[in-house]
Amino acid sequence: MDPEATESNAESSGVRVEDYSHLSSRGQALVGTFREKVLDRIESRQPARLLEVGCGQGWLLASIAEVLPDTQLVGIDVREETIEFARSLVPSAQLIVANGERLPFADGEFDLVVCSEVLEHVDEPRQVLAEIDRVGRGRAVLSVPHEPLFWGANLLRGKYLSSFGNCPGHIHHWSRRGFRLMLAKRYPTVEVETSFPWLIAEVWSEQAATQV
Repeated sequence: MDPEATESNAESSGVRVEDYSHLSSRGQALVGTFREKVLDRIESRQPARLLEVGCGQGWLLASIAEVLPDTQLVGIDVREETIEFARSLVPSAQLIVANGERLPFADGEFDLVVCSEVLEHVDEPRQVLAEIDRVGRGRAVLSVPHEPLFWGANLLRGKYLSSFGNCPGHIHHWSRRGFRLMLAKRYPTVEVETSFPWLIAEVWSEQAATQV
C-alpha cells in the first residue's frame, strides 16, 4: 500500500519505510482518513483468513493485526527486500514473495482479499483481479488513486510536473466510473467510495452476500 513514495530509510536494512512527515498537515490528514476508511471496511468483515496482495513493507497488515488479532494474515509482494521488512514488522503474518498475477494459493482460500494501491502499478490489473476472485470467497477490498484528482493534487503540490502529476510507476489510471465498470465485469456488487484523492471499493459475489 503506497499512497506516496516514502522518503526515509530503515537504519538497519536500507529499505525505504513509511514516513509521511514530508507531507503538509493537510496531506497527512488525507492519508490518515484514507487509511481509516480502508481499515474500517476490513475490520467490519471480521475475516478468519485474509490475504493482502501487494502488501509492501506490511504497514496495512500491521494495522489489521492490531484490530483483528485472531485473523490469520497472509501477504504477498514481488520484492524480496520489502517482504523481509514486513516479516520484522508483522511476525504473526505469513509473508511470501509472489506475483499477484499468479497467486500461489488454492481456490477459495481466503474470506477477504485486500489489494490497496497496487493495481495502478501492475502490467495486467484484470489478471490480478481474476486471481483475487479465484483465491477469495467472493469478497475483496481494493483501492486505487482517483484520477484525474490524484494528478491534480500532485500538480498543486508542485510534484511530478514533468509527467503532469502522474506518479512514477503508475501505468494505469481510473476515474470513479471507470474503476466501477472494471470491477463490475467480475463482481455483481460493487460499492465505491471516495477518500480524496483515492477510490476505495468493496466488492462481493452473490455467495459472499449470503454469508454476511
